[in-house]
Amino acid sequence: MKDSYKPKKAEKLITKEEDENLLIFDPDTGSIKLLNETGGLIWNSVDGNTTVKDIIQTVVEENPDETEEVIRQDVIKFLKEIQELNLFEE
Repeated sequence: MKDSYKPKKAEKLITKEEDENLLIFDPDTGSIKLLNETGGLIWNSVDGNTTVKDIIQTVVEENPDETEEVIRQDVIKFLKEIQELNLFEE
């Protein structure tokens, strides 16, 4: 996944915050994805205007105790998983 890629959430999705978690419901498949606080931070940055590089930087700023490389790997893995679930607009 390129740093310049700007992922965008699929419009069909319904989201709901539950405590520190975020629920994503796909009405087409009936599937629900539960995100922890960091996953929610990433998801809320997925707006079609923010690059992968900028999303990584946002997570780095929120997690000063973790290395940028580890965060980069985790963010890209998360975004690829979300992409495989068809939760992004193409």
